Amino acid sequence: MTSIPPRIPFISPVFPAPDDIATDFARIIESNSYTNFGPFERRFRERIEQWVGAAAHAATFTNATVALMSAAVEVFGKGDGRQMVLTPSFTFAAGAEAIEWAGHNAAFIDIDEVSLQPSLAGAREAFERYGTSVAGVLLCNSFGIANGQIDAWEALCEEYSMPLLVDSAAGFGSTYRDGTPLGLRGSAEIFSFHATKPMAIGEGGAVVTRDPELAARLRSAQNFGFEEMRGAQRLGLNGKLQEINAAIGLRQLEVLSDALVQRRAVLERYRRALEPAGWTMPTGVADSAVCFATMIAPSEAARDGASASLAASRIEARQYYSPPVHQQAFFADRLRIGDLPVTQSTVARVLSLPVHQTMSGESADAVVAAVVQGSI
Repeated sequence: MTSIPPRIPFISPVFPAPDDIATDFARIIESNSYTNFGPFERRFRERIEQWVGAAAHAATFTNATVALMSAAVEVFGKGDGRQMVLTPSFTFAAGAEAIEWAGHNAAFIDIDEVSLQPSLAGAREAFERYGTSVAGVLLCNSFGIANGQIDAWEALCEEYSMPLLVDSAAGFGSTYRDGTPLGLRGSAEIFSFHATKPMAIGEGGAVVTRDPELAARLRSAQNFGFEEMRGAQRLGLNGKLQEINAAIGLRQLEVLSDALVQRRAVLERYRRALEPAGWTMPTGVADSAVCFATMIAPSEAARDGASASLAASRIEARQYYSPPVHQQAFFADRLRIGDLPVTQSTVARVLSLPVHQTMSGESADAVVAAVVQGSI
């Protein structure tokens, strides 16, 4: 039996036209450079730096998880399992997995009830209680939304001499409160260019930093730790971005500004219709790249009713991030800073609605109608 496809899918990536990709692939064949920092990768890296700002230095990667792994080793050091890195449980598991790959233990902090961003108070409590057993913080710009307390996070980590790495996976195109693009806070920020992200190239990622020496180490780490012809100078892996993905990335950057406008328009349509019904959005979401629309229902029953109504209407929705990372089997025995009550409450009421840059007003209204009908 074949399943009936959704009427409105959760994710609907928009990629360059086949003829454009064919043109770029012909140039790749002509150059005879398919990977190993070819001309498309170099141009794509330069364009990322230009988008983020004059102080930016970037390293591209085959995907954001490999970027996280490499950045974790370079920023927190290669651990021996005796130290922890603080991170929220209300996020995707890749961050905690990168911490473990770097030889540290993930330790979970709670989130803020309004912003859904990691709890600053939870991090301070961990610093005071565990001292040098903490190796640093992997802060998440959750859902690609800029953390409104980023200045306070940087000040806290400086106070305790802790390195701060920022996971901005879905945030390429988002801006901080001061209007600056994500990419230049903490020691470095990590972006994902997976097909599910607003800036989609299929598979790909990048680390962006103000520190040119860190960027150089990361470019070495993505190529087995090699430097020039001297072999491995540090722990590395094969994390290089292929030329075809970089070529797609260059095409996507040309249309990203328009895509952000379209995605934010869908988000605003949801907000206007659902906030009067008691649904809320995280603060700062209007300035994000809007990977999807995360809503918090007035109750668990309302969330469950809306989910059922959407499914009956053949509209795909998700519950990000459920289960939270601390409830996933591999991380079930990791340290938690407190009982994570806000994480628990949020997981019970969160619902993520589809956002496409080509979504029509009619489709957005159909999503709203299903949510309202199911949550009455």
